[in-house]
Amino acid sequence: MPEADAPTVVILLWSAVGLLVILLLLVVAVFRRLSRIERRLIEDSGRQDVTEAAATESQPGGAFEMFLNEDPAHRELPKREQFAAYRQWRHERGMNWSNS
Repeated sequence: MPEADAPTVVILLWSAVGLLVILLLLVVAVFRRLSRIERRLIEDSGRQDVTEAAATESQPGGAFEMFLNEDPAHRELPKREQFAAYRQWRHERGMNWSNS
């Protein structure tokens, strides 16, 4: 009877190895998905900062209204000079897009 038990043990060992390999592949797949989700969350948080800045500028009275309220003399300037001063004001505060 011991001869009949040997193939059974080999089959059980190979089954256990196969299950361990499958388990290892599942763990790797879960870690890959988690890292992908983490990267997306990081990208979304960067987009959210840009979206908040854009929302501030697109709201009625946004950044341009802040510029005008900061110094009453800004309202007295001609439109061309107002916008030139506004561009300079944005540049000083780092609100412009960089060309890099």
